[in-house]
Amino acid sequence: MHSYVPLTPVTFLERSARSHPNKKAIVFSDWALTFSELLHRTRCLVQVLSTLEVGSGDRVVVLTENNIQAVEVHFAVPGAGAVLVMVNPWLSEADVTELLDFSEAKVLIVDAALFQKLSPYGRQRLVQMQHVLVINRSGYTLEPGCLDYENCIENEDGCISLEQRVPSELEPITINFTSGTTGTPKGVLYSHRAAYLNALGQVLMIGLNKQSNYLWTLPMFHVNGWGHMWACIAVGCTQIIPPSNFTLESTEDFMALVEQHGITHLAGAPRLIKKLSDAAATTKNGALRGMTVVTGGSAPSSMLIQQLEEIGVNLIHQYGLNETGGPFVVCEEQEEWLHLSVEARAKRRACQGVATIHAGTGLRVLDAEGKDVPSDGQTLGEVVMTGNTVALGYYKNPEATKKAFHNDRFYSGDMAVVHPDGHLEIRDRIKDLIYVETEYGWENISSIEIENTLCRNSALQDAAVVSISDGRNNANGPFIVAFVEVRNAEKITEEEFHCYCAAELSEYKRPQAVIFGKLPKTNTGKIRKDLLTKEAVNRFAISAIQPGV
Repeated sequence: MHSYVPLTPVTFLERSARSHPNKKAIVFSDWALTFSELLHRTRCLVQVLSTLEVGSGDRVVVLTENNIQAVEVHFAVPGAGAVLVMVNPWLSEADVTELLDFSEAKVLIVDAALFQKLSPYGRQRLVQMQHVLVINRSGYTLEPGCLDYENCIENEDGCISLEQRVPSELEPITINFTSGTTGTPKGVLYSHRAAYLNALGQVLMIGLNKQSNYLWTLPMFHVNGWGHMWACIAVGCTQIIPPSNFTLESTEDFMALVEQHGITHLAGAPRLIKKLSDAAATTKNGALRGMTVVTGGSAPSSMLIQQLEEIGVNLIHQYGLNETGGPFVVCEEQEEWLHLSVEARAKRRACQGVATIHAGTGLRVLDAEGKDVPSDGQTLGEVVMTGNTVALGYYKNPEATKKAFHNDRFYSGDMAVVHPDGHLEIRDRIKDLIYVETEYGWENISSIEIENTLCRNSALQDAAVVSISDGRNNANGPFIVAFVEVRNAEKITEEEFHCYCAAELSEYKRPQAVIFGKLPKTNTGKIRKDLLTKEAVNRFAISAIQPGV
């Protein structure tokens, strides 16, 4: 049909290679590829996969850190009609094997350095499970039965078109395993159509264009880099991938990379943004001024937003989940905010915001009866989503799919309020709400509200609170424990912490105990509250409180 062509992000690379053939598409250490070179390599990889009998609906698992090949597979695997499964490269050998087995992968593409870290038995088992393509730029001796990624590409001519084998825009393009706070991942099925529309939405929301230089500080495996590698290719901007030995701990190295490549955009969790703020504090040349920084996950503190604004960084705060392909909500700044104080404006910018352009009108906050909550900034409801960029469901998990996707909606499990200006503010996960019995009934306390208040203390780097209950006397109510990270060179005593809480928090919201130390986090920056709850229980010999009890 002349007026209908399936939407798929693989067409972005075909188009950009024609529009900007000699422009740098990716820079990785001392290796750079133009758009035409990237297209040729990607087409060759499609041919390699076809030779390995990869076809429609087959799963191809990729285990690698950020590199050029991680970009290539995002176009080649769907270009072969298959489903891309990006796996967290920091998982244990047992977890990797389990996900491969669960995915029923036909091919594993793995970086040699990661492959060598596995036990000999583990490597042998993986070779027996499926074809193994090894990204081997360091000259490792390959295991028997493995194929060399680069050699395979060099043996092909690339004379195909990427979109030829896309069966339907509603077919899965990826399976993304959730990296939740409890260590129980689910495989989220994401469609070609969703990936295409999400990428274009990101282009519009964060202001990407062909003059942009995007620095990869976000893990590419995580929700397909929030769709940003598809978005970058769509507009023909240059992607800069830091060297494998790069670390954000080195402010000097980070700033050198920013200045060398004229970085205009980067994205990451709030912990990355904190590093950025720290880097700016030690840099006087204004190299970060005008940079666009995108953050998601937990809300950045208003103090952090204020610090970035003062150094000229354009911070874009977005919210979403694996089930929405990443960003689905964005904090849209309002003209009237310009007249507020810096502190007041930062507080408004800490809200998650309104639906992104590609989300349309598919964002609602519903009460227990399924009705929209009033826009009063107080009434809690569950965030639900519908639209073209919402996931198809969970891979081989009908029970979880039925629970989360019903009534033509996705139920996020996140609790939020809607402010009078229509901006949504996440207050907590349903399971992380703290329930306190008062004279007039149950009061819901948002752990995020407490955490944000704690993070306004300049001595604190990060904070998380959990609730446990005294199993001997429930009349005492929940026992709130705060876990806090202290900023470098800052000191705060337990007494000073409680004095701060007394001044900033209502009595029933104040933590009764505080534990200082590093917060355990997933590789995507989510705090492991399940581990913190166990530690609190062990320390105070009382049991974890159950939400709603």
